[in-house]
Amino acid sequence: MLVVSADMGGGHHATGRALEESVERHWPGSEVRWVDTLDAMGSWVGPLFRRIYVANVQTTPWMYEFFYSALWRHRWFATASKATLAAWSGRRLATEVERFDPDLILSTYPIGSAGMSWLRRRRLLPVPVGAWVSDFAPHPFWLYRDLDATFVMHPAALPAAELAEPGIAARATVPTVERRYHPGDPQLERPELGLPADRFVVLVSCGAYAFGAITEAVDALLAASGAVQVVVACGRNERLRDTLLARGLPGERLLPLGWVADTAPLVRAADLVVTNAGGATSLEALATGRPVVMFRPIAAHGAANAALMSVSGLAETCSTAAQLTALVSAHAAAGGSGGAESTAVKEYLDGHDPALDLPALAASTPPAPPAPTPSGRIRPVRRAWPLRPPDSFFLHVQTRSITQQVGAVITAEPEPGAAPLTAEVLVDRIAAALPVLTTLRRRVVPRGGWLRPGWVVDPTIRVADHVHEVVVAGEAERAAALDRFWSEPVSLRRPPWELLLVRRSDGGGAPAAVPGSASGAGSGGAGGCTLAFKMHHSIGDGLSLIGTLDRILETPGRRALRRRGAPRQRSRTLKGMAFAASRVVRGMWELGTNAGAPRHPLNRELTANRRGVVTVPLPTEQVRAAARRYRVRSSEVLLGVLAEALHRAGVADGVGAPDRLRTMLPVAMASANGARTAGNQTGVVSVDLPVGPMTVTERIQRIRGDLHRRMDLGEPHAAAFVMRALGMFPAPVHAWMSQRVYNSQFFNMIASYIPGPLQQRRIAGHRLTAVYPVVALAEGVPLGIGIMRYAGVTGVCVLYDESLRGIAEPLAEALRSAFADALER
Repeated sequence: MLVVSADMGGGHHATGRALEESVERHWPGSEVRWVDTLDAMGSWVGPLFRRIYVANVQTTPWMYEFFYSALWRHRWFATASKATLAAWSGRRLATEVERFDPDLILSTYPIGSAGMSWLRRRRLLPVPVGAWVSDFAPHPFWLYRDLDATFVMHPAALPAAELAEPGIAARATVPTVERRYHPGDPQLERPELGLPADRFVVLVSCGAYAFGAITEAVDALLAASGAVQVVVACGRNERLRDTLLARGLPGERLLPLGWVADTAPLVRAADLVVTNAGGATSLEALATGRPVVMFRPIAAHGAANAALMSVSGLAETCSTAAQLTALVSAHAAAGGSGGAESTAVKEYLDGHDPALDLPALAASTPPAPPAPTPSGRIRPVRRAWPLRPPDSFFLHVQTRSITQQVGAVITAEPEPGAAPLTAEVLVDRIAAALPVLTTLRRRVVPRGGWLRPGWVVDPTIRVADHVHEVVVAGEAERAAALDRFWSEPVSLRRPPWELLLVRRSDGGGAPAAVPGSASGAGSGGAGGCTLAFKMHHSIGDGLSLIGTLDRILETPGRRALRRRGAPRQRSRTLKGMAFAASRVVRGMWELGTNAGAPRHPLNRELTANRRGVVTVPLPTEQVRAAARRYRVRSSEVLLGVLAEALHRAGVADGVGAPDRLRTMLPVAMASANGARTAGNQTGVVSVDLPVGPMTVTERIQRIRGDLHRRMDLGEPHAAAFVMRALGMFPAPVHAWMSQRVYNSQFFNMIASYIPGPLQQRRIAGHRLTAVYPVVALAEGVPLGIGIMRYAGVTGVCVLYDESLRGIAEPLAEALRSAFADALER
């Protein structure tokens, strides 16, 4: 989930936190990222907009009222104003949406909603988007018909929303606050807060900025008859607090407070709440069952909120100090609220939907893209979300004989009492996750002309078309089924992914996934099975693949919500920018001076989509032990073992064969704010694997030195820069240049190391025993090695072209023997 909010007072974040709580209740283990709309628009935008807002409300309310009235009176003015901010915020928020790759977007700030509306119109934003109006009276700036749903806080607000934005999908919900705001007895809260039990407590709370006629309200409340205590929540307005403290009144009469992180106990301890804006403060007071009084509402939306709340019976409005004094005197004489709610407030709370309408929003159908023609031709869709340059790169380098697809071979075995795993079970499992799993609903489409390809979400996807099952009689048939699966390209006419289940006809498993076994690719135990999952490389890399699988699988126990707060945009210093630029320049020099790979008999023209896979399991603890022994990283040990295995398999034999293999090694470059499924987030570093005669120790140390030198020179950053820069060219030029740099001229083989999850996963009662990542090949490069650490097994998968079938098994055996020797040295 992506929460689009802004630091403009506290109400927008408060609504976002309430939505976040609902997400955690309905989708445990979800990941929620916050983005501050104003910070995304520019580091200077937030401070400027906040200053303008405070100045308008405090100093020039007539100007704010004039602007608000003009939005209602002149539709052309509202349309032009909203369109300007929408284009501005939409372009800047597109980066945040693309980086996090959300399945659902929740907007609590009007300019954020405007940006999402712009992205829906211009880029066919394909995931459901909901906007929450945290004020009672909907401001025209909150309302956009392009969004899937706009939620107002009361049914009485629906006519105003439809008047301001005809055709809007508006719904009423109540009230969007955190669960800690609930009814309770004031007498239970007061001892903890140090408030007297025998006073009529009036809480004056006017938001984070605490502006408006607060001092006048305090004077009117102090003039009320009876034992009245006035508690003022001054928020961030320290000047107001100092002014009130300077009066020197005892706390039993006047208690000015600074910033209070949790106001829920304070609201429950009060008998009555006085405010002036009608936003989150009013919602929180109503949720706790406290009477609300609007005193001298602030201009524009504050006055509109007060009017709607009064008409709905949810608040009383006082425009003069005398009215407020009389009203509070009457309440105090009646003995206080005692936690009792008015009839209108009770009816309001009884209609509260604890789900906050999130499941219905998540089930919203995104705009349907054009379907392929009967002939299979995919029509251009100009409004599709453009693929990022690294993603479209893998569309451009695909040929008829070389399919760019990544995936994994997964072995599983049943737990006691588990039913057999079948294709029907997998279809049901994936279909249940599909509504909030955008990655598996994407379809790649051309955008026409010179534009990069794009992707759309296909609402017509049938999971059964993507999940297949094969029943085999033995290990040979199982291996042949996997080879066929990796030889067949995924279709780009539908979401490009497929899942294959391979199980034995007699209910027995293939050979157990134990190091040193003959194949190591099976699933241990009776009823064990093998899963093979693949997706097109344009959808994501190995990390994205694992993130997608992880969302389908089950983790033991309840997973906690992963929250990423609303990060501020960090200003880039000249020193930091200079360092980043120098790193790219040094990396570019290294790429340019050492770009060519040695000519090697291993490299050859690939056969048309005829591939094979061999897997080798290695114990993760032994891999770590070897890394400690050699004082290197686990990945460096495994690369050294791979080099030794290539030497033993004879890849360096023959006349003229060089004693090194230039290997392309992807390096994770995903930012801290990126999602686990957000496309290709890797850079590339090339490393020369020594395959000539030498000891394993020498190989590991040589690889470590070469790898660290290239990393320190910034080669991955330079490669990532090149990938992005290529995307600046028109699509045909981008394709031509991509094909020129992704072939055997620059590398002899591909290897990838993925640090997968350490916690074991399950699916439908079956425990995953090992995961073997499958990499994609390239022109003239018939060999790819994928390595992944998962739980207690580090899986090594060899993907090879049919022309290398004769060395595949010897290479797998050499990997096992080389690793065993590395442990003994």
